[in-house]
Amino acid sequence: MDAKLLAYEYVPMGFEIVINNTDVEMGKIWNLWHNVKLTDDPKSWDNEIHLVNKMQSRLGKLTVDQRLIRAQIAEFCRHCPLFPRSIDILCKEIGDDRFSKPVKIGCEGRGLLDSLGYHDRTSINEQQKETLSDYARSLKKWLRQSQPKTSTESKVFGFLGQPTDSKVALAEKLVRLADSDELSVSSFMRLTENVCKRAHKDCQVLARSSYIGRPFNCFTCLPKEGGIPKCQCCYSMLFDSSLLCAGKAGETKLMLDEYKGFVEENTLSYSVAINSWLEEEPLKHVAWPRKARHISKDGASRIAERVHSSLGEKDEANEWLAACLLKTIKDNQRWRKRTELIDDFPEATTWLRELT
Repeated sequence: MDAKLLAYEYVPMGFEIVINNTDVEMGKIWNLWHNVKLTDDPKSWDNEIHLVNKMQSRLGKLTVDQRLIRAQIAEFCRHCPLFPRSIDILCKEIGDDRFSKPVKIGCEGRGLLDSLGYHDRTSINEQQKETLSDYARSLKKWLRQSQPKTSTESKVFGFLGQPTDSKVALAEKLVRLADSDELSVSSFMRLTENVCKRAHKDCQVLARSSYIGRPFNCFTCLPKEGGIPKCQCCYSMLFDSSLLCAGKAGETKLMLDEYKGFVEENTLSYSVAINSWLEEEPLKHVAWPRKARHISKDGASRIAERVHSSLGEKDEANEWLAACLLKTIKDNQRWRKRTELIDDFPEATTWLRELT
């Protein structure tokens, strides 16, 4: 018998349960807030989580689609290659009230959707190929010096900076690698290591640097040989490492700050957008930092407009799912207690504060 979700009335708020799972004897229970608190202990849940769970308890029986969308939110990781497009995917699913795009948006769900058969080796390979194509398109645009429009284009332009002969040569090599039919991760890693060694000399030091080593983790965990790896993040991290080392001349702080800025500006912009939808505020009230590098104020407004359009008219179910998403985006990967850009903009999550 195939694995399936346990009948909803037997599932506690903030959790999900799968039965008929051949990997375990009885079934498995997942804490849906693990990617916020990094623990399965509900004692770690704060008031915001408890109140969002209370919203869920008032909904009655959830549909299977709503439960699967919530499970996908529990996968969310802002270091996943799909970030921040992953948030657009989730907003569209919430607005449509339909789990229609079961892509993997992070490893934080720890196999919940995998156990239901949604993430197989074929689908992961297809996602990795799309990641390569996305970077190749963005690099070609950088080579033409056209105006960046997508999030990956913004990342490539920001990480590489202004063209030089050496940067152009690297971009052309990366495009050829990305466009190849069979890209070996070992050959890609060697290219990245060579780029970073010329700039920084010690890739192992980069891998152990602050901000959890992102995006330089692959230097310490990937095998030297092999084809397409299981890790869905490796190609994007190798791309980002190459671009940062070339664009920032190996200056560790500049590289880490650039990567951090891309993640945190997108975290802030999407939080502001979802929060304004929950508050039912006009788009013109979107605030934005003046020193942002990757997203302009107009860009943040366009994100908010897109998010509002995707989420659609508010009802109790999509309000709850949007609240789950806002809390997850705001606090994902925050367990190291670092101060971030979003902390300077309390208006980005006013809806959660008013909930408490």
